Amino acid sequence: MLDLEVVPERSLGNEQWEFTLGMPLAQAVAILQKHCRIIKNVQVLYSEQSPLSHDLILNLTQDGIKLLFDAFNQRLKVIEVYDLTKVKLKYCGVHFNSQAIAPTIEQIDQSFGATHPGVHSFLIFKLLISSFPGYLESGDFILWIFNYLYFCRYFIHS
Repeated sequence: MLDLEVVPERSLGNEQWEFTLGMPLAQAVAILQKHCRIIKNVQVLYSEQSPLSHDLILNLTQDGIKLLFDAFNQRLKVIEVYDLTKVKLKYCGVHFNSQAIAPTIEQIDQSFGATHPGVHSFLIFKLLISSFPGYLESGDFILWIFNYLYFCRYFIHS
């Protein structure tokens, strides 16, 4: 099981390697080749009919992670953790997801803290409700964290 550090709006990785938003596809493939004993079962998904109109995806099936690359410029644009049971995640050195720690809203608040205290809106509430159906039964959890922090950073202060 991979033990990875989450850097919101930037990267996912550990001491040996890091997948960074904006990195070239060739760099990600080089990381996967170098660490093939640790990161196994990688699927490459792309459109044969129109390869420049659909994202290229590196699906790390054993680890529950998808890396989505822009089809045209081949840069990493989305890091998706879709299966939280296959990976340990930490933020600032503190685990918020592992076999021993089930991610809850309280755990995330404790790990990430309030991004903008005292500021709430109906849209954030709606995002919370739609993204946390019954305490995170889906794998959209990490994507929600990235989206939530992005939303707070760019839209609440404007």
